[in-house]
Amino acid sequence: MTLDEFRDRHGDPAYWCAAEIDSYQAIGDMNPPIPPLYSYAEMQAIAADHAQSAVQQQAVADRLAADGHATAAGIWRRGAKESREYAAAARWGYPHYEAVLNGW
Repeated sequence: MTLDEFRDRHGDPAYWCAAEIDSYQAIGDMNPPIPPLYSYAEMQAIAADHAQSAVQQQAVADRLAADGHATAAGIWRRGAKESREYAAAARWGYPHYEAVLNGW
């Protein structure tokens, strides 16, 4: 049994009795959760990269719009918007970032 399965079966931890808390801790000791793929610090670096990419994509969109290429500028603007969304998600850590990437 995993920690998630235990929580699903026993409900809100705020209402657990002492025995359920002990069982949860024992399961965590025997079968610890899998750590996220990226650490918090790595996710902050990924967020910074996405933010920088958004700035660069927006600059390209602005140049294209100034030259009268509205369709191409729109494509680059959407890319910049997506990069900003990914940066915001990455700041919350890997589980949230993964959920945004997968559209959950």
